[in-house]
Amino acid sequence: MSSETPPNVMVTVYGKPKQKKTSDALAAFPRALFLGVPSAITLVAQNELGFTPSVHADSPKNLPELVSMLKSFAELRDKGDYDAVVVDDTSHLCQRSMLEWQDAAPTGRSGKKDKFYPYQQLNQYLLEIAHTSRYLGVHLLMNFHERLPGTNADGRFCPGGPDVPSRNQVETLPSWCDISVRSMIDPTYPDPWFPSVYYCDPTNPEWVTGDRTGVCSAKTPGNIREILRAGESNYNLSRLAGLEWQDDVAQLVADAIVSGMPVQEAIQSAVSGRNDNNLHLRWACQDGIARGILTTQSKQSLFDFSEAKQTSASSPSLPPPPPTK
Repeated sequence: MSSETPPNVMVTVYGKPKQKKTSDALAAFPRALFLGVPSAITLVAQNELGFTPSVHADSPKNLPELVSMLKSFAELRDKGDYDAVVVDDTSHLCQRSMLEWQDAAPTGRSGKKDKFYPYQQLNQYLLEIAHTSRYLGVHLLMNFHERLPGTNADGRFCPGGPDVPSRNQVETLPSWCDISVRSMIDPTYPDPWFPSVYYCDPTNPEWVTGDRTGVCSAKTPGNIREILRAGESNYNLSRLAGLEWQDDVAQLVADAIVSGMPVQEAIQSAVSGRNDNNLHLRWACQDGIARGILTTQSKQSLFDFSEAKQTSASSPSLPPPPPTK
């Protein structure tokens, strides 16, 4: 029997506001330590998923505080029940840090403050986050708003990605992550509650995305838990105590979808006769929908290059192309 420690991942999810980024982080890692605005994170968890998350009462207000907190957490031998750390709205932490660094910037001989100082600090602390994440002992997920493609100060084109103050870091930050995806809405995704997908296409020069699990594609179910579950690595993906049954319901929905049953019929069949909390049931069913789609996609042969195979109903159509400006 292998005694190897389960692998951990560093994930970046970025997108426009209200694209279910926080909801999916909560659903993927319900036992995580959440860093962010307690009232906002708790509101989402209670009203959409039916549980109260662990939110740090004194969450970091800037990147130096975040790095300090992550380092302290990494040094803990006993992580308690926490299996992940989720940083909600990292873009806000970056912006607030830049303002503080602008005020603290040293004054040069000209009498003007060093305008490069804030960017040097930003690069340093983002690198510290990436380095520290490898020693956390748990998963790390960071949510960002998105920054559209554009040009930097030198006139060089820079793709879109997570919203950080430095255009160069838009590309660098995701390169450190195991998964970097863009959260989008796709009306054709068959989730009757919310059609959320993750866009991931490293060949697209317009947006920075990538995935080391080998699961994500240009249209991937917006479900980090099921993406990690579908990979070949044995990731630790725990449920809340008392909600272990959610995996059984998810599997029933997934099996029905794989067999060709319409999604809504698969849901009705799985929940029939159950009297569980409706929010917990919906959560399980949404995992099942994602699991069914990912299972169907994985059954396609790596060596079948036929166009019909790639565009079949079992492999949903691509989302609308990202904007080019």
